[in-house]
This record gives sequence, C-alpha cells and structure tokens, in this order.
Amino acid sequence: MLIKSSAIDRFLRDNPELSERRFGLPLVGNRLDMEKFNPTVEKIADAINFYGYEVRDENITTVKDIDLGSGNPLRYKPFPLCIDKMKEWLGSDYLYSYPYTEGADSIRKELLDYVESIGFNNDRPYPYNDVDDKGLSVHNITFMPSTSMIFNIIINIISRPGDVLLVTGPNYGLFTIRAERCGAEVDILPLEKEDNFLVNPDKLAAKIDEINESLQKVYNRRKGYVPRVVAFLNANPNNPTGKVMGEKDVALLTKIGEVCNKRGVFIIDDMVYRDITFDENNIAKPIATIPGMFRNTISLFGLSKAYGLASLRAGFVVADELIIREVINRIFQEIDSSPSITGYALAGGFNASKERSIVYQEYFTNLRNEYKYRLNLLKALVDGIDTVDTDKDKIISDVNNVLKENASIALKGLPYVTFPTNLETESGFFAILDFTKIKGMKYKGRIISTERDLLKFFYKMGRIRFLVGQSISWPYEDELVGRVNFALDKELIINALYKMGRALELLTDKEDYIIRFNKLEDQEQMARIKIDGYRDTYEGIIASTYLKGMDVKEQTERYCRSFDEYKDKVLVAVKGNEVLGYSCLDPKDDSFKYDSELVSLYIKKEYQHKGIGKALFLETAKELFSLGKRNMIVWCLKDNINAIKFYESLGGIKSETKMAKIGDETYEEYGFYFDLEEIDKDGSY
Repeated sequence: MLIKSSAIDRFLRDNPELSERRFGLPLVGNRLDMEKFNPTVEKIADAINFYGYEVRDENITTVKDIDLGSGNPLRYKPFPLCIDKMKEWLGSDYLYSYPYTEGADSIRKELLDYVESIGFNNDRPYPYNDVDDKGLSVHNITFMPSTSMIFNIIINIISRPGDVLLVTGPNYGLFTIRAERCGAEVDILPLEKEDNFLVNPDKLAAKIDEINESLQKVYNRRKGYVPRVVAFLNANPNNPTGKVMGEKDVALLTKIGEVCNKRGVFIIDDMVYRDITFDENNIAKPIATIPGMFRNTISLFGLSKAYGLASLRAGFVVADELIIREVINRIFQEIDSSPSITGYALAGGFNASKERSIVYQEYFTNLRNEYKYRLNLLKALVDGIDTVDTDKDKIISDVNNVLKENASIALKGLPYVTFPTNLETESGFFAILDFTKIKGMKYKGRIISTERDLLKFFYKMGRIRFLVGQSISWPYEDELVGRVNFALDKELIINALYKMGRALELLTDKEDYIIRFNKLEDQEQMARIKIDGYRDTYEGIIASTYLKGMDVKEQTERYCRSFDEYKDKVLVAVKGNEVLGYSCLDPKDDSFKYDSELVSLYIKKEYQHKGIGKALFLETAKELFSLGKRNMIVWCLKDNINAIKFYESLGGIKSETKMAKIGDETYEEYGFYFDLEEIDKDGSY
C-alpha cells in the first residue's frame, strides 16, 4: 500500500521556512506571484529581517533588548472623544447586528464633515442627488482596521503586473514591501539634502518620465498594455524624516499635485502623522484640499500614530467614488466588513463638532509639547546639553535622576554621532542619527564598515537595536545612519544613549585604507597585483613558463570584460586611489557541497603582513553570510605553505583535496572549510 505523507508534512515541505521557530518580527513575506522582490525592495526586506530577527540572540525570550526602532507612539492617554464614542456604542442595543461592509452612513457622514472642515473639495463632482456643495458624499469614504490594510487594497486595485509605485527615500520600508507583495513594482525618489529632504517637483517629474520611458522600451512589443507609474506615495509628514509640507508649502504641494495629475499618476497622500506636526500653524496639508486635485488623490487617515490608540488599529480612506466602490468590494470579498467599533473610534477622533475642536486643542497642545521635549532630550544626549535651548533644566534633572553620577558624561553627547545636515524633525517621533564618522573604525580588530556591523556592534555592547538606512531607503549609500524613536519612555532613551556612548568610546582609529567593492578603474591595478603575487609566491611551485607568460595588459582586459558580471563579487582594499589587495567571493547554489567560496585573495607585496589580508578575509566572510550563506571553502596549492598557515590561523579546517590545472600542468590543492556562522559570532560583534 502506498504510504502518503501527512498533511502537516506536506505543508512543511511547501513552506520550509516554517521549520525554524522565530523570535522577534515574523517574516516580511514574499510576492504573491512568487517572483523575487526587485533588488531595491529586497534590500529593504533584508534589512528589516536583520533588525527584527537576525541580530537578536537566543536570550531574547528571557533578557529584554532595547528597541529604538519601535514604531510605537508616545505612551499617552488616548484621545478622550474616541473612548467616549466607543463606550457609547458598547452601551447600545445594536451589538447583535452585523455591520455594513462600507460602514454605517452615520459614521461616514461624521468623517465627511471632518475632511470638509479641513478643506477637502471636489470641483468635478458626480451628478448624484446626495453630493453636497463641496462635491462630496459619504460614498467618498470608507474605513478599515488600519491604513496598512487600506494601502494593500489600494495598490491591488490601481495597479497591474509591472506597474510602478513611486515612493520617497527615506520611506516607511514596510509599505514598499507590501506594494510588491501585491504585485506592483517599487521605485525610489530620493529626498536630498539640497532640497531640505522635501519632494522636488522637477525631480519627481523627471523620475516618472524616466520610468515610463524605460517601461515603454521594454514592453513595446507586449500586447494589451504597457506598465507605467500608477501612483506616488506622499507621506506628509514624512515617515521617518518628520519633514512637513503645510500651508506654508502650498505652492510646493500644488506643483507636486500638478506633476502627478498631468502624468495620470495617483497621489496616495498618507496623513497618519498629520496631527503631531509640531507647528500648529503649519499642520501637514492634504493635497486633496487644493483645487483640481481631489479626484487624483487617495488620502489616508488613522488614529494609531497620534491619538494614543495604536492597539486599536483604525484608519479611513477618502477618494474618488469609483476608488471607494472598489475598496468596498474588496473588503466584502476578503474580510466581509470592518468592525463597527473601528468606525465609532474614528468618528470620535475625526468629526467637525465644536466639542472636538476644544478637546483637540488641549489634547494636542500637550501631546506636541511632550514630543518636542523628547526630541530635545535626544538632541542633548547626541549633541550635548549646550546645544539645547529649550527644556534645558528639565533635561538635566531627568538625566540626573536616571544616571546619577554618570549624568554629566551623558550630557556631553555621543562621540562621532550627529544629525544629518538639513534634516530638522518637524513632527512625529522618529529621528535620523548619522554614524558615518565611525565607518572604518574597529573594535577588537573588527572593522565597522556596514550597517549590519553597526547593529551587531550596538547589540553586542548594549542589546540596542534600531532601523538602519537600508531599511528606509536612505538616499546616501556611503553613509551609516539609523532611525530611532524618541517617543519612548525617558528612562529608556537616557539609558540607551548612555550605553551607546560608552560603547563608542571603545572604538579604535580607522586604518588608512578602506574596503569596498571594486570599480572598473581598479582592474589594471588588480591585474598587476595578481601577476606579481603569482610570480612572487609560486616561483619554484608553478611552471616558470606559465609565470613568465602572464601579461598585465591581457589580464586587465580579461577583468574589464567580466566586470559587469563580477562587480559585486570582488572586494578591494584601497588607500586613496591605490589598490592594496583584493578578494573574490562566489556564492553557490544548492547543487554545490559548499554554499560559497573564497576564490582568491591577493595582497600587494609591500602591504603584506599588515593585517590587510585578514581584514579582506573577514569582510568576504561577512558579505557571504549577509547573502544567506553558512559555509565557505577556500582552495590553495599544497606547496603554498604561507597560505596554509594563514587559513589555519583563521580557523580553517583542511577537509578536501583536488587536482587543479594551471597552464599545462596539474597541481594538488587543499580545501579549507570555514563555518561562516562561527566567523560571524567570533570576535567583538
């Protein structure tokens, strides 16, 4: 009789990633079409997985870490009218009744009154009897548990395979992943220092045109349709920079709207941080309030970030009635309806009543002051107390209460760490810290060269985590930055920054060289290093005719021809424009016994025995480990005694032998096995 596998065995076979119990964040997921994420989004997903899971150790279940990357808003009382509205509903006689998919019209009317009170106006209304003098009706609104769920539905209904969602960088990384999971492609519009990290309409227009033109070329033979940029995600205030475009920026917002309108690109206007804009006279302005923009704009609002109700999950969307109809269809098809309590909470937070106006003013005046104080506290702990003008005495008192005799050390600020130029937080509860000055510095011989190194270092030294630049599409790849949450409890912020400062004091100076991926202009130097290395190392080992026949020009041309294929597989140590040495790495697929290989490692003769070879080896191992590889093989000639000693000193285990052909002769080689996970655990971080 045929013995079939159990249902759970089949399930595990189809989902092998579930064999490992995770702690921390769940998997960020895959595209629904099972295609790979595009490289931009893959980097974001990898960084979020690393922050949320990989950097954490097995003690996480018993020893709490310090999560500066948290998305939680300030620990603050919930907005009173939301609680009142929910209590009113819970005390009613209507809990027995299923809610309508679109939500109760009475709730939608309160939300409609709110958005009209802040300026929403449709100057191209549909000819329905229930459309009011602002060109709107309750059919322009629906709600769900969280704006994230709404966002997923929006991307599904406005895009087809190959269509592009354009998002800013920096951004909320999970939205980019969610968009790709829905089948859209994601591209990044960098927000740059020269533009004060605000959207530049000219650059936005150029980016949309560039993407559309490239898609036209790629898909010009395709039947049916040509993919295009379908939407621009405009987070205002921006998550995570905290930059705001308000009434003072209406001209800029108008240009952004016009660029998208002209090109048939929807604006998804994410307003969830709107109410915690610090300047109450320049609250983030919805683009849908600008004449001519409503029908091209999809606006998202929510309670969680600003109203002290993150645990409730409640958001609503305002858009052209056609969009809302399909959102409601999808709600019905996928979850049937949203909980009524979600709508009542929203109506308590967003309505046009006089009572709401009074409560709102008091609530958010106090809340904004709390956020501004936390930001000043962070500034004092990063830049030093003397750089802070507001809340100075309170900060000194709070730091003294937490750190006692160590307070004066913490109030001097962090060594090497700054805030990015032209990036002043104007809302919300996130700030960007710039760690670039420590790039290349070392702790116990290990170089901090990547954002993963940065996270591992702080986790090793103080169990501190935060989101790094790769997680948020930071536009400057050579910089090391982190997104931190300053809405956390004061004691936690103070202790975390104090620990970071003491860890940073243990770093040693940078070497006079850096390690990076090779560039095309490096190839001639690399060719010369290889040939000189062969002739110096293998004299008397390899046939002299082969060594004499090696030619720098020929080797350079060979390297240049293969540069595009291997540019991400060769690391170079460079001082200025001089290449001191290089290593070649090769990630393997599942068909190989070892899942990666260090193919070669060469150091310029005059720079040997200075630690450069070891540094290149460790950087190679680190890169392979970050690609998901767990073991590595290195081959060297049996008679290359120096190489054998070198690899053995690094922990290599001689596990293989083979014959290799070089020129017309064959030579015996030893294969040294390395456990990349052990290398990653070894040393300082």
